[in-house]
Amino acid sequence: MEVKRFISKIPQDGRLILPKDTAKESGKIVELILIPFSSEVDIYSYAENLAKEKSFSSLTEVDVENIIHKSRGKGGESGRG
Repeated sequence: MEVKRFISKIPQDGRLILPKDTAKESGKIVELILIPFSSEVDIYSYAENLAKEKSFSSLTEVDVENIIHKSRGKGGESGRG
C-alpha cells in the first residue's frame, strides 16, 4: 500500500485539489484524513519533539512516520526520505 502526503488549501467551493498523479487514479477508493496544517507545527515535528521529551530521540523521521501510519492502520514504510 502506498501512502501519499500532500498539503492543500480548501477553496471557496469546498473541493479539494489533488496532485496530478493522484487525480489520475479516478474511481479508486481512498481514506482521506484532514489535519489542520501549520508550517511551524505539523504532526511529524510534534511526534519528533515528543520522542525527544520521552527519551526516544534515537528514532528517525522514518521511524516516527511508520509509527503514525501504523497507529492509523496504514501499514509501515511510506516511501518518504
